[in-house]
Amino acid sequence: MSQSQYTDPIIGQTFGNVVAKSILGRGGMGAVYLGHHPGLDMNVAVKLLPDLFVGKREMVERFLREARLSGRLQHPNIVRTLDVGRDHGVYYLVMEYVPGVDAQRLLDRETRFSPMRAVNIAGFVARALGEAHEQGIIHRDIKPANILIARDGKVKVTDFGLARSITNTATALTLSNQVVGTPNYMAPEQIKSMEVDARVDIYALGVTLWQFLTGTLPFDGATPMAVLLNVVGENLPMPRETFDPLPKELREAVVAMTAKDPRRRLPNIPAVLAVLKKARDALRSAGLDSTAPFGGPVRASSPQIKSVPSAAQPRSGQQAPPPRSDPRSFTKALGSDQQARPPQRGTGRLGTPRPPGKR
Repeated sequence: MSQSQYTDPIIGQTFGNVVAKSILGRGGMGAVYLGHHPGLDMNVAVKLLPDLFVGKREMVERFLREARLSGRLQHPNIVRTLDVGRDHGVYYLVMEYVPGVDAQRLLDRETRFSPMRAVNIAGFVARALGEAHEQGIIHRDIKPANILIARDGKVKVTDFGLARSITNTATALTLSNQVVGTPNYMAPEQIKSMEVDARVDIYALGVTLWQFLTGTLPFDGATPMAVLLNVVGENLPMPRETFDPLPKELREAVVAMTAKDPRRRLPNIPAVLAVLKKARDALRSAGLDSTAPFGGPVRASSPQIKSVPSAAQPRSGQQAPPPRSDPRSFTKALGSDQQARPPQRGTGRLGTPRPPGKR
């Protein structure tokens, strides 16, 4: 354990029934700790809302909304929410612990992904989004940093902090009418503060797939606002050195997912899965079915890789395994996930989100 782990006052504290053991990472909406539930003898992840946000109604509501919305989702490609509450004056969210690494860290390490690997990951994310959309939830912040690659190869979507209910406008929080999201992945209608639907997630997934293939972000800008203006005003570049060697079906999939006009974009997740299946089949026919890492120097383009120690990363010298090379599970009928969903853990403690309150 590092010296910072010893001096962190959170280590050893109990939140609900979970003891915080070590820091996993920090982000704009709080720190995430590895925790242990002694009664169930299982590791979990504990997300804490920073103290400076506790007195801000909008930030607390956004944090609790993540728990309420993600708690409704039970799917093998979505990180499960297990509990929510408040202890020691701190709001906490208990989630399934996924040993592995997020796709942004993996991308920084490997430069870019093989085409089949990129399509496989996108397919599993699409399945997760399909479940969320069926439950009336749009994520609004799909990006590599919110896609976890477990050590056993499973792909899981996390961080529903910007999610909103399609049907309940009371949850459409926008933080004092500010545009929220990550600039390069935001659909034009999201940037313009227009009414949004599930197609904003399809756009973000298309940009994420583009990034997996190219190893870069599509739009440059000296400031976030400059990036937003470029997203709205410029077409997504399709560099020939990346896309010319690939089957046209893969290029067509990216283009169809990232159309600026939502009316011209793929309308739903079944349509996304269909074009990804065509791209996968074309890659296989062309002999481009390897999911092995390309390799390459570690880049520090992500602030996470420079500043966040992660107990979830593979040991030094080890690579996280690629997602399962057999992508049939993301091409199943959407309803066939029903029997694969993990069982609920009962009620009260771990299993059902609790409303916040003094313990």
